[in-house]
Amino acid sequence: MAVSCLLELEPGSSFEGYCLVKEVKQEKTKKGDPYLNITVAKKHKMVSCKLWNNGFGGRSVEELLTIFTNGAMLYLAGDASEFNGQVQMTISDFRLAQSGEVDFSEYIEMAPESIESMEAEIRSFIDEIQIPILHQITSELFEENKKYFMNHVAAVKMHHNFKSGLAYHTLSLLRIAKNICDQYGEAVNRSKMYAALTLHDMGKIVEMTKDFTAPEYTLFGQFLGHIQIVNQMIDRKLVAIRNERSVSLEEVTVVYELMNIISSHHGPLSNGWGSTAEPITLEAHLCHMIDNIDAKINMISKATADMKEGDVQKVWGLGKIYKPSN
Repeated sequence: MAVSCLLELEPGSSFEGYCLVKEVKQEKTKKGDPYLNITVAKKHKMVSCKLWNNGFGGRSVEELLTIFTNGAMLYLAGDASEFNGQVQMTISDFRLAQSGEVDFSEYIEMAPESIESMEAEIRSFIDEIQIPILHQITSELFEENKKYFMNHVAAVKMHHNFKSGLAYHTLSLLRIAKNICDQYGEAVNRSKMYAALTLHDMGKIVEMTKDFTAPEYTLFGQFLGHIQIVNQMIDRKLVAIRNERSVSLEEVTVVYELMNIISSHHGPLSNGWGSTAEPITLEAHLCHMIDNIDAKINMISKATADMKEGDVQKVWGLGKIYKPSN
């Protein structure tokens, strides 16, 4: 069966159509022959492709890497098979799409809610932060960075890796936190939760490139990572406030508590997921759990979107996932 839309691609089918290049890696076979590992996408669907050296068409690897670049729109032909439970395509022909030949917006995955509505709702959560210094820091950082924050991806690969994914992920966490705070009342500090969850991934606007078509890690992101980056932002705000007025020990303590929540939102250090400190407050543990819930829901929802009911597939970062009949 031949298909022209990547969303319809299945093992055993052939493909001729447009797709967006998300990632390119130069590799070698055991015999030392060069080939390219290429990930292409349309909307949520990503497909791993191989371009073997017999399909280079007389081009060198260097020439091919000027065609297969992250974010490029290509017209590809190839045959799909199954590898490790996933669709994989062998490319037989390719060319760059010409300007105006295809509508990029049809290939870009976006948050399911508008930027305007998400921005307004995030700001409403910030307005509920009752601890003055946390409200000031959170509000100022959000307003200063919202241009990038509201459009940015939340990840290169793992979860919410689409346009405005960072804002959508952040808002989802705030909504979950609201329900938890409503349920448990004074046992959970709403102000600390809202401040931490609003800021927890803000460092990603520096950690990752602003090209949501095919985001990559920046050099600064590889140096530090988003947790350290956002804590630097918070600490600089604290310094600026102290230059303007006297800041009490209690205020400094609550800001450092905020940074602990953010530093530990990937969970305990023992899990190796990237936290830079142990969670030592209830709010720190809750923020980690809420973050993990939303990330897993997004990852599994994306993984099962193209699966058939009753299928079990191995999904990177998750293991085996089963799609039940609803």
